[in-house]
Amino acid sequence: MREVLRQWYAEIERAPEDWSIRLRLIEAAVEDGLFEEAKRLVRTAPDQGPLPEELRARIFNLLSQKQVSPEIEKLPKASDR
Repeated sequence: MREVLRQWYAEIERAPEDWSIRLRLIEAAVEDGLFEEAKRLVRTAPDQGPLPEELRARIFNLLSQKQVSPEIEKLPKASDR
C-alpha cells in the first residue's frame, strides 16, 4: 500500500487539479486516522472554482467523521451497564 500511496503523491504533484487521485489520498489518510493530512490535501488543491456537489459532500463526510480512539470505542455504553 505504501508504494501505491507514493505513486498517488507523485501523481498529485504532476497534476494537482486531479481530484480522483486527491480523493483517494484523502480517503487513505482518513482511514489511517491522519485527519490533518486529509485536511492539508483539501487546502492545497488548486482553486478552479466550485467543486461538484457530490465531491464536496464526500469530502465533508470524510473530514467530519468522529475522531475517536479505539480505546474509547470499546467502553460500554451507559445503557449496557
